[in-house]
Amino acid sequence: MSRKTYLIVSLVLVALIGCGKDEEEEIIEEETNEYINSEAESNRYSRSESAEQNLLINGGLEEWNFFLPGSPSDWSIPHNEYVQRNKSIVYEGNFSAKMQSEQTGETARIDQRISVVPNHKLRIRFHYYVEQWKSKGARTYCYFRTAAAEAYNISTDELEDFYGKDTYYIIRGGGYGLTYFPHALNVWQTFDETIEVPPTANYFVFGINSYHGTTIYVDDCWVIDVTDTSTTGITPVWI
Repeated sequence: MSRKTYLIVSLVLVALIGCGKDEEEEIIEEETNEYINSEAESNRYSRSESAEQNLLINGGLEEWNFFLPGSPSDWSIPHNEYVQRNKSIVYEGNFSAKMQSEQTGETARIDQRISVVPNHKLRIRFHYYVEQWKSKGARTYCYFRTAAAEAYNISTDELEDFYGKDTYYIIRGGGYGLTYFPHALNVWQTFDETIEVPPTANYFVFGINSYHGTTIYVDDCWVIDVTDTSTTGITPVWI
C-alpha cells in the first residue's frame, strides 16, 4: 500500500471509530500534514524549474550527430572540423564542445537560433574552459533578427545605439564592457549576463566564436526568458 493510500484509509477509519483526538489520530494528522507540505514543496520546485526553461535545445551539448562528430544536435556548426565532442574536460554531464581553429583567418563557431519576445529580458549563461589563448581569443557572437532568415539580422549600428557599447559586449564580446572573454587558463569560468530583446526582434541567434590559436571548451549553455509575466500579462514563447 502506498503512503498516500495508507493516509486516506487511516483517516476514514478514524472518522468511523468516533470523535476525540487520541494518540493515533495525532500521529495520522502529523503524517497527513507532512505529506501535504512535501507535495507543496515539490510543486514549488516544479514551478521554479518551469520558470527557468532553457530556450536552447540540447544546451548541455550532450547529444551529437553520429555521422558528424563535430556537430552537436540542434546546433549550427559552420566548420565541423573545428568543433569536437569532448569527454575529458566537462562542466556537467558527459560531454562538452571543444572549439579549436587550426587555420589562420578561420573561426571555430557554434550557434543556435531561437524565438524571442520583443522587449523581454534574456539571461544568457554558459560555462567555458580556456586551454590555450592567442590574440583575439574567444567571445560571444550573437545576433538579433526581425525574421528567421539571416538577411534580417539587426545591424550592429542599430544594436549599439539601442544598448550602448558596454552592454553590446554582452552579445558580441566577453560580457558587459569586455571585448573578449576573461581567459584564466585551465579553470571553468562562468558567463552570466542579462540583456533586453530589441523591440523589433523576433529571433535571437546565440553564438560563440573561438579564433585561430585559441582552444576553449563550452558546456551548460542557457538562454532564459526572465521577464516577470505576472506584471506584463505576456507569456514567453518557448520553442
